[in-house]
Order: sequence, then structure tokens, then C-alpha cells
Amino acid sequence: MAHTETAALTDVAALRADLNVVDAEIRALLERRRTLSREVQRARLSSGGTRTDFAREMHVIAPYTEAYGRQGTAIAMAVLEICRGASVPAP
Repeated sequence: MAHTETAALTDVAALRADLNVVDAEIRALLERRRTLSREVQRARLSSGGTRTDFAREMHVIAPYTEAYGRQGTAIAMAVLEICRGASVPAP
């Protein structure tokens, strides 16, 4: 294998390692968001509100759509679905 090709493969491996770190950070942030979302849901339910606030969800979706177009909408919808959960776990 040529030196240039070896260096390129090393660069790719290093970049992939960086991507793995970013992916782990995204998952950690998503878990933090899910915890906060469930706290909001509990508070809203305990005050007689609904579990889901669709107006708020549209407010969350808009910046993703602005930044990434149709794929951004899909990302936001997935984030909301993950964070919404089927029900709010007991405290």
C-alpha cells in the first residue's frame, strides 16, 4: 500500500472516531431531552393539561425544517416521538 493511501486511511479512521464521539454526544443530548420532556409532560398532566402540546411541537419542528428542509422535519418528528414516549413513567 502506498504511503499516501495509508495516510488517507489513517485520516479516515481518525475522522470516523470523531464521528463516533459526536454520535455519542447526540445520544446523550437526546436522553437529556427525553428526561426533560417527560418532566414537562408530568407537570402538564398534574395541572390538568394534556400530555402532548401540538402547538409547542410545531415550534420545535420549525427550526429543524429551516435548517435541513424536509429531512429536518423528519429529524424533528423522530426526536419528538422518542421524547414523547407512549406514557409518562411514574416518578
